[in-house]
Amino acid sequence: MYLLLVSVVLLLWYLLFRYKRRRLYQLAEPIPGIEENLPFLGVLKHSYNAIDKVVPLLEYMSRESFNTGGILKIWAGHLFFIALTNPADIKFVSKNCLEKDLLVTKSLRSVIGDAGIFAPVSIWSRRRKVLVSAFSPKILNSLMDVFSRRSAGLAGKLKKFSGCGTFDIWPSVNSFTLGSVAETSLGIKDINVMKDVMVSDFLNSVAEVFKLVTNRLLTIWLWSDWIYKFTWQHHQFTIHNNTLINLTNNIIRKKRNDLRNVDMNIYENQTIFGQGDDKVDSFLDHLILLSQRHNGFTDTELREEMTTFLLAVRVLDDDGEKLFKDMLSDLKYLDMVLKESLRLFPPTPLIIRKTTNEITLPSGYTVPAETGIIISIWGAHRDPNYWGPDADWFKPERFEAGGKTGLYIPFSTGPRNCV
Repeated sequence: MYLLLVSVVLLLWYLLFRYKRRRLYQLAEPIPGIEENLPFLGVLKHSYNAIDKVVPLLEYMSRESFNTGGILKIWAGHLFFIALTNPADIKFVSKNCLEKDLLVTKSLRSVIGDAGIFAPVSIWSRRRKVLVSAFSPKILNSLMDVFSRRSAGLAGKLKKFSGCGTFDIWPSVNSFTLGSVAETSLGIKDINVMKDVMVSDFLNSVAEVFKLVTNRLLTIWLWSDWIYKFTWQHHQFTIHNNTLINLTNNIIRKKRNDLRNVDMNIYENQTIFGQGDDKVDSFLDHLILLSQRHNGFTDTELREEMTTFLLAVRVLDDDGEKLFKDMLSDLKYLDMVLKESLRLFPPTPLIIRKTTNEITLPSGYTVPAETGIIISIWGAHRDPNYWGPDADWFKPERFEAGGKTGLYIPFSTGPRNCV
């Protein structure tokens, strides 16, 4: 009798749940789906060892969408998403759906807080004003010496392997990237000094936090804060995240102290920012100074933006000629190589937005309110309907003037694209 009563209650609850969501199911019905959408579970079966499955699943969904007009519906339990690869729908969503799906991204926000990349629109719009100023041509030009010197160092390391056959390039590139990011973003010039301070704690914590956050993002039952706080992952995350917070807070306090006497009038009127002032030599320096003009960033906001920046992480002739900004416009084939590399391997293979109300896409489908929209940059960059049958080939020449190209958005598109 008790079992029967429980069954009736559960059935009534399920029917009520379905009734309240009837509009969602009505709109979702005509949208093409995939075989992975199992009854009740959807794609939840992939949550086990999800880190190993996310790339193959993204590739599978993207390629399936090539045959369904560039749109697919995805169920993850009761959660409804759509995935897009067609240019028209992606451009529409990027322009009109500015909110991020906070349910999906909250694991990342536990590290970076309300940093611009995932902030609600109300916070993002204010912060972006400062970030856009910090990435101005003036400031980027002031860092050309760093790019030139670091590139020369990398070229020197790689030259030693010339004629040696295949070799592991990752250690050299990783060291170059780490040194460049540390110097341009934090003003830490000496890689060896930086390693003494950071490698054992900071770099290890960066790697562990990234791994833990990714695992939580892809393991849907860990989305619940109540469940997550009782897991070993939460304990490890707290330890490593505190290491990141303490280190970045110490750097920010020191930078604020070093910059307290910088004359803002002189700073803002320089042709190249930081020129002639040894105190201003990094992205963080510029961010601190520029924030004074826009209801300044607090230390917490600075830490969030810098953590995001850190987590996201050249021409030389026989005479060792330095790389200057005026030379960059002449590197036409290198530009094509870089674009093709970013096409095939975008830094962020997908982004997620959320609808705040019903929208009708250019493809004709109406998407329910509060739906997570997965924009597959990986898929948009490899769709043979737009890039041709050789979409999976590495072919820099496709970016020559007049070449056939599809939607190219390695750093997203629309108002919330990457600064």
